[in-house]
Amino acid sequence: MAQQFNAQSFKTKTSVLLFGKNWAAPLVLYFDNPQQEYAKIQEIIKNATTSKLIELEAIGPVKKVSLLSGQIAGVALQDEQHFA
Repeated sequence: MAQQFNAQSFKTKTSVLLFGKNWAAPLVLYFDNPQQEYAKIQEIIKNATTSKLIELEAIGPVKKVSLLSGQIAGVALQDEQHFA
């Protein structure tokens, strides 16, 4: 018999997806304030006339990442449900 899950036991967290040029998969990063980081990365993409090194400090499996701003192809926010 199928087990019923209580809808209140699921939580939603938001992750930032970084898409890079010639990357096979996006980089998934978790932040305390993902909307603010999303806006920062959008500005970096908009103003990427020359490549400069940027470093992002995240929480979760990936703690720090350094990459060239010219290698970022796009950014997205993703809501993920997880069992609490």
